[in-house]
Amino acid sequence: MEMKAILVDSNAEIKWTLWNFLCVHQIFHLEADMETTEEAAAYIQSHPVDVVFINHQPNHPHTTSAGEYLAALLAQSQPDVQVVVYSTREDDAYWAYRSQCAGFLLIPFDPLSLQMLVKRLTYIYDLQQVKREAMNRSIMIKTHSGYQLTKVQEILFVERSNRRNRIVTESGREIVLLGYTMNELEKMLDGSGFYRCYQSFIVNLSKVSFIRVDNDSKSYAIQFDGYDGEILLSRDKYSEILLLLKEKYARINI
Repeated sequence: MEMKAILVDSNAEIKWTLWNFLCVHQIFHLEADMETTEEAAAYIQSHPVDVVFINHQPNHPHTTSAGEYLAALLAQSQPDVQVVVYSTREDDAYWAYRSQCAGFLLIPFDPLSLQMLVKRLTYIYDLQQVKREAMNRSIMIKTHSGYQLTKVQEILFVERSNRRNRIVTESGREIVLLGYTMNELEKMLDGSGFYRCYQSFIVNLSKVSFIRVDNDSKSYAIQFDGYDGEILLSRDKYSEILLLLKEKYARINI
């Protein structure tokens, strides 16, 4: 494991003191160093970066924004990039965490505090890697014409109808499966964000855009962006799927 890091500080002595501490852990690769928040923001837009170490005030206030601004900016555009702010003032920690920074360090740097921070950064990075692997995962499925490799995150839902199972993808393509039970398919998709919302439906939670509720008929249905139609949602699963969507997918319209 190696995390791509950048340093942002016009004070070369502080910057390289921090880097010497980080090198002890042997998990960071220095991709670049710069002196302003704006330079860092521009660099990250076109280069892969895992973590940024930035001074609370990396340069003169007339020259650049505070380090917390970068954290707030990336929280919207690139939330996977972790930002660590450091400062000589303890009070700056409040603004760092309010701006969704991954951590705060006090100058002079304390090796024990730095070690604890590195453990937290590593833990989050490992979780992100698992998420990326799940997003890129593919499954080999058996159809009437042979075996087909399908990307998991392209699947909208799986349906069982007329004793046959089919996969519907976000492009509208239908894949008729051969020789699977719904329980077997549910197990194949386990850990990739799928949910058995009805006896005959398994849905990709990340693709859900709307939950329709008909109070008169006591019926529930799930809709997707770009898909002309909806699938059934069990009344018993309604509360559980709402909780899952609220926890992981804030864009859902509930």
